[in-house]
Amino acid sequence: MVKKSKTRELLEAMSAHDQKSFRNYLDSSYFNCNTVHRQLFEILTKGLNKPELEKEAVYREICPGKKYDDKFYRYSISGLNKHLINYYTLRHLEKDAVLNDAVAAKALSSRDCEKAFLMIHDEIENSSSHQTASLYHQKFDNAETFLTYTGNKLNRKETPDYSQTLLHLDTFYLAKKLQLSCEVANLSNILKTNYEIALLDSLKKLASAEPFCDFPLVKIYYHILRMLTDRDADAEIHFGIVENLLKTHTDKFHPKELGEMYQYLKNYCIKKVNQGILEYLRTLFNIYGDMLANKSLMNYDYLSQWEYKNIVSISLRLNEKDWCAQFIHKYNSFLKPEERENALAYNDSYFMFISNEYRKAIRKLQEVSLNDVFYQLDARVILLKCYYELEETDSFFYQASAFRLFLLRNRHISDYQKNIYRNLIKFLTAIVRAGFSKSKLLKIQNEIEKEKNVADLNWLRTKVREAIAA
Repeated sequence: MVKKSKTRELLEAMSAHDQKSFRNYLDSSYFNCNTVHRQLFEILTKGLNKPELEKEAVYREICPGKKYDDKFYRYSISGLNKHLINYYTLRHLEKDAVLNDAVAAKALSSRDCEKAFLMIHDEIENSSSHQTASLYHQKFDNAETFLTYTGNKLNRKETPDYSQTLLHLDTFYLAKKLQLSCEVANLSNILKTNYEIALLDSLKKLASAEPFCDFPLVKIYYHILRMLTDRDADAEIHFGIVENLLKTHTDKFHPKELGEMYQYLKNYCIKKVNQGILEYLRTLFNIYGDMLANKSLMNYDYLSQWEYKNIVSISLRLNEKDWCAQFIHKYNSFLKPEERENALAYNDSYFMFISNEYRKAIRKLQEVSLNDVFYQLDARVILLKCYYELEETDSFFYQASAFRLFLLRNRHISDYQKNIYRNLIKFLTAIVRAGFSKSKLLKIQNEIEKEKNVADLNWLRTKVREAIAA
């Protein structure tokens, strides 16, 4: 793989709006007095859709007719990089009002602009921004700046007040430690590995006591951590508490943070469903309903095409067909524009399959662009099941053979996935070949229960039961 230069990376991170704004930045004599930087920017931006230009070629465009000067070129590129980094820093400060104010407070306190400094200090202290660990870090930083500023003005008999500084520092540490501990505990559950979390018991004790238990951010991550680390009955209690807290305090969190909190609830439900506790399917469905109803959450970012697919699958498993039909078409516009057509075609075909409209499902699948391995796998499963349901034996065996070959040749599919899909093909093919032989079908049923590592296991169980009962 060809490595990109630092400049190329910085330029590729720019949107069309950024490019326009950065031109204004470079044209400002306050930021930039070197016209070469503007020339470099135009040349390199123009070539972003092509392989990276050699430095000698770029130099010839900047200084036509002159002999290549490597030192000059490197200094010029270094200068452009500094401007790009400074531009991104300024844009980030514009988007983070509290951080911007914290920097302003430091600048004003260092120049002893007391009235302006105290105004900014109060704005940060009383900020109603979304709660994050970073907010408390910035409040601590602001309180420390205030402490230093006022401390310099006190006489020796006066005592500075450290209470707010220490409270913000403790809240930042506790919130961040809880957040990271949740990530570690979740990872341990997924990968079945043990990560030791230092001071875990002290952390839980501190988070459950005043004043920290009154902070929604601390409270929610405390209960998420208990949900992830406690035994089943206790974990279930904390799951319910987190679910209620998120409904109560939705407006207090940035959509990104809120989405991450909801992800813990979804993971918990999926874990329970995988353990065979199917009532958690309804709970998961209701959680998705809460998320879809949250305008700030839905308008923050595009809906993942895989979340979209999961919601369709869960709603159909719960026989929420009318709701699902509306969801597929209403929320398709929440996907990335380039994903909408494909996702709509695939999920429409799956809906048709569940509705027993097998020929319609097969026709609809022809509209699906199989440019992703997971779409390819799922589409092949639907085709196989459609031909099974239609009792079109020749087409079924052709599809089964093509599916096996696809699994054999594709290097992007894990061994586990290959195994579960091969088992689906094997057992479904065996059911077709067994015909009406109850003894053969009972044997296949026993083999399925012994194996269990089968894609669409519950559907397959239903089919073998139906074949035995026929």
